[in-house]
Amino acid sequence: MHHGNQASANLSFSDASAANSVTWFPDTGVNQHVTLDIIGMTHAESYVGNDQLYVGDSKGLVISNTAHNILHTPKRAFTLSNILHVSQIKKRLVSIQ
Repeated sequence: MHHGNQASANLSFSDASAANSVTWFPDTGVNQHVTLDIIGMTHAESYVGNDQLYVGDSKGLVISNTAHNILHTPKRAFTLSNILHVSQIKKRLVSIQ
């Protein structure tokens, strides 16, 4: 289901242990960066809007905060801006567009 410009996420995995990972996962199905916890994020601010993050089953999840972070890779670092903190999400997702 398309929700216009609202945030969305699509992710599936078969390994149940993957849900406990603390790494970031690239996802072409998301239009925002999403984290399950706010620990380690910079410039965190409470989210005051009414938008929700819509996942694959069209369920809307509450956005608690927005933040920024730096994602380090072996070759370079990437600044992630406007990360959505959604405590009900299972993985940290990086939007790849």
